Amino acid sequence: MDAPGNDRPPRWVRATHWIHAASFFTLLTSGWQIYAADPFWLPPFPEWATLGGSLPGALQWHFAAMWVFVANGLVAVVTLIASGRLRRLYLSVSGAGFRADLKRFLRNPFDHGDGGRNAIQKLAYLGVLVVLALEVASGLTLWKPVQFQALSALLGGYEMTRRIHFTGMAALACFVVGHVALALASPQLLLPMLGLRRKTREETR
Repeated sequence: MDAPGNDRPPRWVRATHWIHAASFFTLLTSGWQIYAADPFWLPPFPEWATLGGSLPGALQWHFAAMWVFVANGLVAVVTLIASGRLRRLYLSVSGAGFRADLKRFLRNPFDHGDGGRNAIQKLAYLGVLVVLALEVASGLTLWKPVQFQALSALLGGYEMTRRIHFTGMAALACFVVGHVALALASPQLLLPMLGLRRKTREETR
């Protein structure tokens, strides 16, 4: 059941969501430490924002979190497809619905309408899946450039792959910031993901 309001998402949704959140934070901060060893576009990130303390330590954290992230992602995607949630929640976007939700979003980005996922959110989540797939592909290429040399060539070589990986990381970080802001502004969606039930108007009287 995915009705907005008091119905909580299934436990597997909440579990994979929070495992992804923890592993992504680890990947992000350890990735910033790895970037500091050979920066290209931006200066190194401040030490307090990085994880690992050095390049070897950051690589250990990064690879450990990578396996957790990929395994958890495979479980999430397979279960999304098998349960029908992928089609029902993310692929059900119509042209008319998109135009209506776009107008609502431009008026007020924090307006969720009936509390469910609107067309803008559905497309954003699908875009995130595409970026995540690109991050995994580019990450594997950076990890094993010889074994994945065909993929490396497809991505434009090692240095271009580094830039693709960094850009994907930045895009995901921006998505997370927006995701958290919208979640904090929408308790009807946040509380169920925390395993809590939002009180109805009748219960608060």
